[in-house]
Amino acid sequence: MSTVKMIDVTGADAGEVELAEGLFGSSISETAMYMGVKKFLAGLRRGTANTKGRSEINKTKKKVWKQKGTGHARQGNKRAPQWKGGGVVFGPKARDFTLDLNKSTRRSAILSSLAQRAGENAIVVLRGLKLEQPKTKALLTALKAAAIPENALLIFAEENGEVVLSGLNLPRLGLLHFSELNAYDVLLHSTVVFTEEALKGAEEVYA
Repeated sequence: MSTVKMIDVTGADAGEVELAEGLFGSSISETAMYMGVKKFLAGLRRGTANTKGRSEINKTKKKVWKQKGTGHARQGNKRAPQWKGGGVVFGPKARDFTLDLNKSTRRSAILSSLAQRAGENAIVVLRGLKLEQPKTKALLTALKAAAIPENALLIFAEENGEVVLSGLNLPRLGLLHFSELNAYDVLLHSTVVFTEEALKGAEEVYA
């Protein structure tokens, strides 16, 4: 079982904490991580793009002009795609992009990504990260004191509500409740920071 240093908000060493083998020590499955990331990104797609075919256009079905004798090419009605306001050929239709992934693969993707970050010594545990009121400057000061980069992923618990509100103005900082862990966010950020409360919560859920 591996251990990492625990740091407080002043940057001082607060001892060591053991990383649960069930949460950070699983074998790394690149396939599971790929599927987990693919499912996450697919879920972000809204799938609302929609065009109307010629059968859905609200225009008259009357023939534009008679078939012969006009000198024009023969035409049907103005629902045809060559006319302005006509139907769209092979246009996008509204659809659901959500991918189904079985529970074991989703779990494996999360645990594999955490194990990879643990192997890279990119897991940090932060003690005492609490703010009296939401204040971005105070959070930024605490992160700098603990030598945590701005593009880190901060895993929080319910006790850290003010911290979350303070971090919304930091565009590069990732914020995630421990119950919402996913492979995409873990792999996207260079460092994964658990608050002491969030680490305990994640171990209860996943380990």
